[in-house]
Amino acid sequence: MTATAFALLASGAGCTTVPTSGSPRVVAEDRARDTLSQQYVRMIAEPPRKDASPEDVVKGFQAATASFDDSRLTTAKRYLTADASRKWNPSKQTRVYEEGKISGPMRTLKDAKEATVTLRGTAVATIGPGGGYTPATGAVDETFRLVKEDDGQWRIAQLPDGRLLSSADLQRAYRPVDLCFPPATPVNGLVVDRVWVPIIPGRGLPETRVRRLLAGPTQPIQGAVVSAFPSGTELNRITVEGGDTLVVDFTSAVESVSDDQIDTMKAQLVWSLRELVTGFTVEIRVNGELFRGTGLRFKLSDYAQFDPDVVTPQAQAYFMQDGRLHRVKDKGGGDPLPGAAGERDVEFRAPAVSGDYQPRIAALANGDGVYVTGTTPGDKWQRWIAGKDLTGPSWDRYGSVWAAEISEPGKTRVWQATQGEARRVGIPPELANGRLSALRVSRDGARVAVIMDEGLGTTVKVGTVFRVGQQIRIGNVRTLVEAQDRQEIKAIAWQDAADLLVLSKGKGGQELATWSVMEGIPVAARAIKLDAQTELDSIAGAPDHVLAGTDTDKGEPGPGHGEVRTYSGDKREWAVLAKDGAANPVYPLG
Repeated sequence: MTATAFALLASGAGCTTVPTSGSPRVVAEDRARDTLSQQYVRMIAEPPRKDASPEDVVKGFQAATASFDDSRLTTAKRYLTADASRKWNPSKQTRVYEEGKISGPMRTLKDAKEATVTLRGTAVATIGPGGGYTPATGAVDETFRLVKEDDGQWRIAQLPDGRLLSSADLQRAYRPVDLCFPPATPVNGLVVDRVWVPIIPGRGLPETRVRRLLAGPTQPIQGAVVSAFPSGTELNRITVEGGDTLVVDFTSAVESVSDDQIDTMKAQLVWSLRELVTGFTVEIRVNGELFRGTGLRFKLSDYAQFDPDVVTPQAQAYFMQDGRLHRVKDKGGGDPLPGAAGERDVEFRAPAVSGDYQPRIAALANGDGVYVTGTTPGDKWQRWIAGKDLTGPSWDRYGSVWAAEISEPGKTRVWQATQGEARRVGIPPELANGRLSALRVSRDGARVAVIMDEGLGTTVKVGTVFRVGQQIRIGNVRTLVEAQDRQEIKAIAWQDAADLLVLSKGKGGQELATWSVMEGIPVAARAIKLDAQTELDSIAGAPDHVLAGTDTDKGEPGPGHGEVRTYSGDKREWAVLAKDGAANPVYPLG
């Protein structure tokens, strides 16, 4: 097995970077190829030096708090007075800053008994106790009060709660991982919960992920998901046997899982480990013995139907042309769909494709609602959601269609329809008090994203879908993309379980960005290059794929000028997929 090393030499008092195996060296880390035997560089906390200045004491303390080799922060606490050590709560939260500067006292300290040191920087994010990442803005300006103790050594007597880590410390000491949980409403599928976990030397990524998985989901989706692992289940150890079997050994509580939850539990485990166990067999054991005496052995490929992305990178794509919905052919272009969506009998727009084996099409039609039709000859349109001014529909994996009424603030209503029966979705004031222009439910049905205007410009918000019996509501709404001066959010589309494509137009022209929904930040590694001469008017996404509808003649918009293009992230260029009036690209459940 190939091990990918990560080495980053750090400077600063009180800390040393040491690789867990081999000699120190600087190499690039390939995070896309994390392996079971990945080496780590760890920060070794060093105790305070004798006669260290107040500034050096704070620097040493900051460096020691970035070390997860010392899980109890015993060394870091040696920089504190006994009283401060008792009061300090490092687990409250982690705040991340950049461009940090530690400034010591400006006056002489020859006879001083107290001193003040400040840490200033720019806020980047906070990481909660559960690993949830929240972007932050503004200045960081923290004061450390130090006292000279009886032995003449400076120690910190007053400090902010939690940890303060630099951006470099974060990248060195943490990793973002996607854990998977089954939805509270049973379905053969999983919901992703992205968390940032500290790298604890000696554990390795599989153990780190599984221990965090057993701790449960982060706050934003609590209540929307559950865990198939029985309460009280703990991890004993993870080992590799025979070079191709990952043995995950749990405590006896795991055997209390109900028979109908065993497959879900196995799927939850392998999808949370995902790329780490590709090609491996996973075996669950209980205190070193076979599970229930017979054993559980399985592979990631055994549970493809639980894929949290719901669709694969090979998902079928569609587009509109001449008033009909077409299926993209392997070599480009397309053929009209069978059934009503492939005919011109009814004018429709904003089509959405279900995830069924025999897809269904939802669209805005007749100017009075969302209509649905099948894709077999003779299928007709049936109205599922009534309304004269609705957002374009979108499907979730439950076979439900979602749309919102475009109305005045305070009068917004969101609808979900299954088998032609529409029900109103409960929404919080954060959605009710703005004007919605687009709503897209995620493929897994766990989240919604909306474009809305609260009077200060268009913004993108995301929320969690909660299902309790027949009641459905949206909660935990938060802003993903802030309103900016002269910025218009033109379109949104889900790319995968964790990422949303956002098409906007501002002072600098058009921008198509990939946003991490759970982290609330754009994904720099997946930036999309746009041609300044090409105007995009619609987008669609699938894992590792982006489609866009363009107007090839901005001066003469209309039939015959549209194209659908596909983007290659590797080549950072667009290619024509369909032309001659092609528009509105669509992926299933997008």
